Amino acid sequence: MMKKNSSFIVAMIPAGIALNWVANSIVEMLKLPLFLNNIGTVLNAIVLGPLWGGATALMTNVILALIVRWTYLPFAAVGIFVAFLAHFFYKKGWFKKGWKVITSGAVTGLLASAVATVISVYVFGGFSGHTVDVLTAGLIASGQQIFNAAFIANIPGTMADKILTFWIVWMILKIFPVRFLPNAKDIREKIGVVKSKHKERKMSA
Repeated sequence: MMKKNSSFIVAMIPAGIALNWVANSIVEMLKLPLFLNNIGTVLNAIVLGPLWGGATALMTNVILALIVRWTYLPFAAVGIFVAFLAHFFYKKGWFKKGWKVITSGAVTGLLASAVATVISVYVFGGFSGHTVDVLTAGLIASGQQIFNAAFIANIPGTMADKILTFWIVWMILKIFPVRFLPNAKDIREKIGVVKSKHKERKMSA
């Protein structure tokens, strides 16, 4: 079992990084006010656990910093934070219903906005090279303090981003044949595929 799980982790980490990379590349190409570089992070946080989800986020941001722009590196902290929040909501059963997925994504987005704002302001002076900088500049011009401007500018895009991220991961887990995953029973129950373990045993009897 240990060897099987190790092999699965070795396969899932690069897959999660690739998923983050592809989604982020689409956002960068289309200049969307989103990020979408946490889809693989959230998926691995649920399937493998928060530590591996955080590792996926860290490695993704290191690669993006080396290839796209270095400003991605400090924001690895946001991805790690999102990984732990996603795992928390998953364990609490918030991936069973669509409205709960949306709510947990919105809460995660709001909290992630706060973390991202701290990094943006204290590391980059409020401007990190993302499309959200335009809105930040506009708010500063209207009289907002830089921290407030960066936070307000981050909220809409980050909340929409995390809601969409959580929804995509939820759909992946519902479509993907989770029976091949080491923690298949737990995932089926937590995403609402089966009502409970008791009912699952009754149906198989």
